Amino acid sequence: MSGSPSAPAVGPATDEAGYPSPFVAWTMVAVLFLAYILSFIDRMIIGLLVEPLKADLDLTDTQVSLLQGFAFAIFYTVMGLPLGRLIDRSARLPIVAAGVGLWSLMTAACGLAGQYWQLFVARMGVGVGEATLSPAAYSIISDTFPQKRLGLAMGVYGLGSAVGAGLAFLIGAFIIELVASTGSVVLPIVGEVRAWQATFLIVGLPGLLVAGLFLLLPEPMRQGAAGQPADQVQVPISSVLDFARRRAGAVMGLCFAVAMVNFAVFAAVSWFPVFLIRVHGFTLTQAGHLAGAALIVGGLIGLVGGGWVTDRFGGGTPAGRLAFCGYAGMVGTVFAVIFPLVGNPLVAAAAFVVFFASAAVPIGAAASALQQLTPNRMRATFSAIYLFIVNLIGLGAGPTATALVGDTFFPFDTGIRYAITVVSPISFAVAAGLFLMSAAYARRPMAV
Repeated sequence: MSGSPSAPAVGPATDEAGYPSPFVAWTMVAVLFLAYILSFIDRMIIGLLVEPLKADLDLTDTQVSLLQGFAFAIFYTVMGLPLGRLIDRSARLPIVAAGVGLWSLMTAACGLAGQYWQLFVARMGVGVGEATLSPAAYSIISDTFPQKRLGLAMGVYGLGSAVGAGLAFLIGAFIIELVASTGSVVLPIVGEVRAWQATFLIVGLPGLLVAGLFLLLPEPMRQGAAGQPADQVQVPISSVLDFARRRAGAVMGLCFAVAMVNFAVFAAVSWFPVFLIRVHGFTLTQAGHLAGAALIVGGLIGLVGGGWVTDRFGGGTPAGRLAFCGYAGMVGTVFAVIFPLVGNPLVAAAAFVVFFASAAVPIGAAASALQQLTPNRMRATFSAIYLFIVNLIGLGAGPTATALVGDTFFPFDTGIRYAITVVSPISFAVAAGLFLMSAAYARRPMAV
């Protein structure tokens, strides 16, 4: 791409003027972080319930993978696009409150399902609700923190994904262990439910309380873009498409790079507890404890540590952040090969921590780069496009790719380790290359 050196820069204000106080800013991040934790608990809890679901509903790995990925991702991605436009034009916090309430109710509805199709529909509903959170959160955080502190703030918010995924396995293991002695529990109104159904109900309903918190927070003022007051800018979809064309190498390259990271991550994380059970002989509870702890530790390293480093690496520029993501991708590729194949489960878990930490870096860093590259009144729309690409490819296809490779080429219990070894490293390597390409385009002036 070529462009004029005089093309105006876009992005949020670079000084402290107009931003909320640090207390208000970090309170906003804390509530968004809590919501993100709950979203990933509700999204990932099914990864620990594979074996009970297969036993009770007579399912294959591929059918379960569709519940993990496709059923959730199809509406999560499609609904994100119109919701992104709505978020760019409306108050963001009430939209988030409605989304949190919806996905919490739909997660609880998963616990009422008695047939595969009912569980599939409920998982689709979870995706619709969760589609509101991240486009709004990226926009809100960008209007709450100046650029020089954006990476850390995005990293802390993004940490909710790792903590939520980890807690999904830890809480799920605790609930299943609690119910294991009876085989089922009797709940008011609902009646008798199996352990996996009780797990969905227990993790889903608390989200209704968090939804109420968003109604108590102040809507942050939108920061101006390209010298214009943000609240006076009305951006038609034609302008969004024109900007996407002129910044395609950086912005779209970033989107597809993160999509391939997500493909690698969900191809591995969705099956990590199953891997520990089938390959290393863990009980479901033991697998939940180890997998949950590994996700939280890896997330802390990759998101908070990575966010702090990328605020400094390359001057905190979009190109610097994307280049660092590329280098992290190279490390992740190596450990995506190591962790499934080593014989010792503790060594495998340690290698998984490095793998997941490498994958966690782009969650905050790439999201920060995207906000820096796009004008304010396009941020939620581009965040929705970003999430559409990232989750349709990563979340929608990653878990199923591992299941299909396993069911087709390694149709035995321990074959899951070889399926992960085939799928995850290849996609991670592609992601590393795309990040470095996107960083190169981000250094160039915007095309005319």
